[in-house]
Amino acid sequence: MSDLRTHLDRLDAASDLATVNERVHWADTAAAVAGEAARTNAPAVRLADTGGRATLVGGAFGGPDRLSVRSREPWSRTGSALGVGHDAAYLDVLDALVAARRGGSDPEPVDHPVATTDADLRTLGLPAVGDADVPTLTLGVAAVPAAAVGDGAAAASGSLPAAVPEDSRTDPGAVRWVPVRGSVHGSDGLRLSVPAPAGSTPEGTRVTIALGTPPAALFGATMRWLGESQVAGAPSIADALGPVDIAPTPAGAVPAASEVVIEATVSGAPASVSTPDRRPSGPPSPWERAVATATLRARVNRVRVREDPVVPFAPTGAPMADGRHLLSTTESARLYGRVNNYWGVAPAEWLALPVEAGLGICLVASDVLYAGFEWQLANTLFSFSRLFDKVVILDTETPPMDLGRAFDDVWVKAHPANDWEFSDPEAPAARAPHYRRDGATGSNMYVDAAWDPRWDEEYIAPRVTFEATYPEEIREAVRADWSELGFDHGPGDDPTHDRGADGSA
Repeated sequence: MSDLRTHLDRLDAASDLATVNERVHWADTAAAVAGEAARTNAPAVRLADTGGRATLVGGAFGGPDRLSVRSREPWSRTGSALGVGHDAAYLDVLDALVAARRGGSDPEPVDHPVATTDADLRTLGLPAVGDADVPTLTLGVAAVPAAAVGDGAAAASGSLPAAVPEDSRTDPGAVRWVPVRGSVHGSDGLRLSVPAPAGSTPEGTRVTIALGTPPAALFGATMRWLGESQVAGAPSIADALGPVDIAPTPAGAVPAASEVVIEATVSGAPASVSTPDRRPSGPPSPWERAVATATLRARVNRVRVREDPVVPFAPTGAPMADGRHLLSTTESARLYGRVNNYWGVAPAEWLALPVEAGLGICLVASDVLYAGFEWQLANTLFSFSRLFDKVVILDTETPPMDLGRAFDDVWVKAHPANDWEFSDPEAPAARAPHYRRDGATGSNMYVDAAWDPRWDEEYIAPRVTFEATYPEEIREAVRADWSELGFDHGPGDDPTHDRGADGSA
């Protein structure tokens, strides 16, 4: 089992975690420091003194942008969290998530949760994210009885039982894990944003919110609710990524290695539509743009923590924040797996929703199987996801997540008059971009930045390389100057230079 602390140890060993020992208060500074670290491509930050009981960590699942050459990749911390390695190639991360969607075995129960010390919610020092000076939960997993996360119409009619089935206390199949964002109001009040089916949870139902869960549980809960296709349950997905041990609570089993366990009771009528005075404080998490959401109000019954609890959080709203990375990798993996199983062949070499573009663009490197396939591929992707309204199709030789190369191909290979295609202005507004928020329809666009498969090879320009462009004496002089300046020669010229699994330096 890989818990949060193991993940942080891996980041520390990879020099991708910085500890701040100075006072960084939870109420007015913690989110700002984590947001600035995310914006400037800094390592993850561990805030040791926040004025509360918990140690806060920002950027545990984030990463740098790809707008310049860096020693770390945007998906490095995700790869570390999933156990495939901090230096894993992008396709290794996608393949791990695609395989996990089928689920594993049921998680193994333990007799007692690791979080055994009682605590007070207000003294934890959960960070205030956003303008309001209110403690917030941003990377949480909620356990809701399975009977409460069923048919929304049945829940609204009051036919769902408020009592928790006895077997849901240990049976992972009788509980649903959902991603949750929330805020603390008063001494024991919670406002929680959850996927819409969980919003039908009747008043009086017990729920449990786990913070600082093993990364596999967080990714599993997020992945379970993306898209409309059926996948395994979140505990099963988490166990395939983990494995993850579970422990009983009154609302159902939660990951045993959770840092903070908050037991609560739903207090108020289910909210199908969030109103300003009921929804959680702070900006919404990116996953809330990918799924329909609802608001729950709850009262805290008990809070338990591990010794010296560690709570990861996302500075939601900051560029390159954790939540965008988490959604980028899980949604990219979902679409990558669906596209490569849709036609009975696997045309896509890789697929990505770059965090740098706010998840509003889908890049896919694919074989163009026949003339017109690019149009079919783009429309298929638009039908699978409402996050983005732009698709860029690239040749399979384009290295994964090489944004410079991808956008260079747009200008070199795609003629604006012939290869930039707009749909009729009747498409629903995409959820990731920040324009068209009035609900009006508009156009989707795809760009065919791949060579036309009907062209003969002689009409396709060869790629210009350093080795093929300059004579040997100039190349040697450049290598000598490069070495004198203390730089690597680059892949292919220096046998000691590590080449990534995807062929990149």
